[in-house]
Amino acid sequence: MSTFALFAARIRSFRAASVVRSLAFAVLLTNLVVGARHAQADDFPRLAPKLKLDGFSVNGAPAESILVIHYHRPGGDYSGWNIWYWPENREGQQANLGGEDAFGRYAIIPFAPAPARAGFLVRRGNWEEKDFDQDRFVPLKKGEITEIWVKSGEDSLTTDPSRLDTSVRVAGAFLDRADLVTIALTAPWKDAAPKSITIDNVRPNGRAPKVKSIKSAGTSGGKALYEIAFARPIDDADVASLRLDFTDGPLKDAPSTIIYARDVLERPDFIATDVKFGAYVVGDATSSTTTFTTWSPVADKVELVLYDARAAAGDTSAPATRTIPLEKKPKGVWTTSVPSDLSGTPYRYRFHSYGEQREAPDMHGFAANATSSHTVVVDLAQLEPDGFRAQPEPRIARATDEIIYEVHVRDYSQRDDRVDDDARGTYLGLTHSAPATTSAPSSGIDHLKDLGITAVHLLPIHDFTAKTDEYNWGYWTTLFNVPESNYATNPNDPFSAIRDLRTAVTRLHAADIRVILDVVYNHTSDAGPNSPFGAAVPYYFFRTTRDGRLTNDSGTGNGFADERPMAREYILDSLEHWLRNYRVDGFRFDLLGCHKPETVRAICERVKAIRPDATLYGEPWTGGGPTHFGKGAQKGLPIAVFNDHLRNAIRGDLDSTTVGFATGEGGDTGAIKRGVAGAIDDFTTEPTETINYASAHDNLVLWDKITKTAPNASDEDRRAMQKLALGIVLTSQGIPFIHGGCDFARTKQGNHNSYNAGDEINDFGWARKSAYADIFDFTRGLIELRRAHPAFRMTDDAQIRQALTFANTERPVAFTLDGRVANDAWKQIFVAYNDEPRPLEVTLPVGEWIVVVDATRAGVAPLTTVRGRATLPPYSMLIAHTSPR
Repeated sequence: MSTFALFAARIRSFRAASVVRSLAFAVLLTNLVVGARHAQADDFPRLAPKLKLDGFSVNGAPAESILVIHYHRPGGDYSGWNIWYWPENREGQQANLGGEDAFGRYAIIPFAPAPARAGFLVRRGNWEEKDFDQDRFVPLKKGEITEIWVKSGEDSLTTDPSRLDTSVRVAGAFLDRADLVTIALTAPWKDAAPKSITIDNVRPNGRAPKVKSIKSAGTSGGKALYEIAFARPIDDADVASLRLDFTDGPLKDAPSTIIYARDVLERPDFIATDVKFGAYVVGDATSSTTTFTTWSPVADKVELVLYDARAAAGDTSAPATRTIPLEKKPKGVWTTSVPSDLSGTPYRYRFHSYGEQREAPDMHGFAANATSSHTVVVDLAQLEPDGFRAQPEPRIARATDEIIYEVHVRDYSQRDDRVDDDARGTYLGLTHSAPATTSAPSSGIDHLKDLGITAVHLLPIHDFTAKTDEYNWGYWTTLFNVPESNYATNPNDPFSAIRDLRTAVTRLHAADIRVILDVVYNHTSDAGPNSPFGAAVPYYFFRTTRDGRLTNDSGTGNGFADERPMAREYILDSLEHWLRNYRVDGFRFDLLGCHKPETVRAICERVKAIRPDATLYGEPWTGGGPTHFGKGAQKGLPIAVFNDHLRNAIRGDLDSTTVGFATGEGGDTGAIKRGVAGAIDDFTTEPTETINYASAHDNLVLWDKITKTAPNASDEDRRAMQKLALGIVLTSQGIPFIHGGCDFARTKQGNHNSYNAGDEINDFGWARKSAYADIFDFTRGLIELRRAHPAFRMTDDAQIRQALTFANTERPVAFTLDGRVANDAWKQIFVAYNDEPRPLEVTLPVGEWIVVVDATRAGVAPLTTVRGRATLPPYSMLIAHTSPR
């Protein structure tokens, strides 16, 4: 399955929340529009009066509404371009641009039934290229024809052709080198010449550069690109003070255009990776100072704005109480010190650049109010719960010792009636004590201990954009160094989330359970000019096309530019913050494929220098953009990637009815074998590089996938399929990963994208633990076996090649492990999987074998002995061993 198709559902869920914010940078581009001329009403006549609804149908049904999309490309190159459209919340399809008029090309799209809104993207071929990255939606009405006009590379659309402008305009101007500006025009400028352009410097006493040449640089997003070269490089002080003017040609009457510093900021002169950014309280009870340090090489002035304490509780009307100028230091650093302890004080920065001022929270801040509108000064040393520093972190000797259990903080306890009301859905709810009783199984931290996992993976807990008590998975980070307040016992206290999360980490560590954070450094919830990153340095922290549009690598409207030194350093510093100040034990990187290999290597170096046993892994794909770090890129690095090859082989496809090895008759035995071997003949060098799984928060949970794939299967068979799927994960070489609740057949009622579906759908399902106790006991037994026997946890390919031997049979999949290679107490181990809906016989190697796992039981205790041949019931597994050495 293609990357785009694989993540279409997830991408769309994010876009609904983030596209409006991401498009905020379009405000900057709009300010660059010059030389405008509105078209006359009859320049581009409407097509709708000539169309009749009763002349169109959809799959034999009469059309109830029609959408006409007019599309204009300045260069007139329409070959291969088409419209991808969909009725809101339904599947999409292609419409060809089959019509032609004075504006360009158009598509006529009928709907039956009529949706409230239709979404569309303009693309070339089959996703070879997108004209504009974000989804756009058009409201429709039953019985009406809606007509819109769209210009290549622009986010705006109109239903009024008289407002259209196809004259030459500046779409963007960027300083990409100290001696080079890239400009994007809405149409080619045939007579562009150096004498037609001047560059002014608005900085007092600043030197205006002399234009040496201008040349065409191709196109981007339907825009014509030109490179303006200077006679000599400009000074560092002038990177944000240049303005572009035209003395001749179609733009000679246009006002000055701002030139935004972009790639020029990657020069060493602006790299301050040795600076400690953020707000810190230093000193003691008798004498304290609060220091503030931020980075903005394009600012003329930066001010610290302190606010009334009511802003910390989310009062948007709370006034500013004091404004303090920061001192400019080399390399774009700004800093100030206030001679007092300002703990608890809300603050923001006001950046003055490009003739504007923009105020935003501190991107480096460590605490914030519930709305994320203000960061808050915090002395983290004063918020350490009892035992936080004294409790040792649980350690693992090797990466494959880890057994990961993925949970969403709210899901885990929100509907657990054994948790106090004020702790439900919170960090503290993760660690409430609820051991098993005669009337109820364990929950809370006792469930994790009973199951035997080594680490809990928390879906994103970095501060994200959500209203108080609003359900969301959290993949839209706002402030990367602040814990999310929605999971605090008191969301309106900026310090509550800090104390509560640290308390939860301490309790989990005391239970010998490691904590892994799901981190989302590939995009943010807001990339606009008033966001923490955009206000400080417009166009730096986010990837843009050459013509200045935000890229859509993650499918959420913006991509974090970690190839830029200060953006990469921001990620590294943030990871160090969580390691040192929250003592977490590892990280799972959302859409790791969006990150550059150099960034991933730097992450491994920084994290492993602090915690050599930290667990690192991520998704080796993107949300639709180019993949920079895919499967195989991790080879030789101490980081693992999700093995979707094994996942798909086990379960089939993600959300449809395709059968997998464990979910119906047939299946790809070759892919199962490659997964069992740690993917060393697939995409890894060592088994430490693969995360083996059958289900995660994305897409249908395993039980729902089985139910959809095998609707006529008995409950007994579905339970067997669930056990077999988890059994393959837990007996394969590599690092096993279990979606929380799969160990007792958790269901989301068939919802494959429950990111905002609320508690009803995302219920962890504690009531099911008793009903599906057999699955829980089976999973627990396999975990016990895995932890007890290193033959299932080998760390290099040479061990696996020496120890692992597959039986020469198509079905079932069967293999032996030579325990001596891994210094296992069991000399030989035999494993077999029956993936068929009928019993299958398997031949064991010569000798007597002690069975420890059969169709219904799992663990390390002997169940029976067997010689020669054994019969495996439908959808089952067998594990046996010879006498201990």
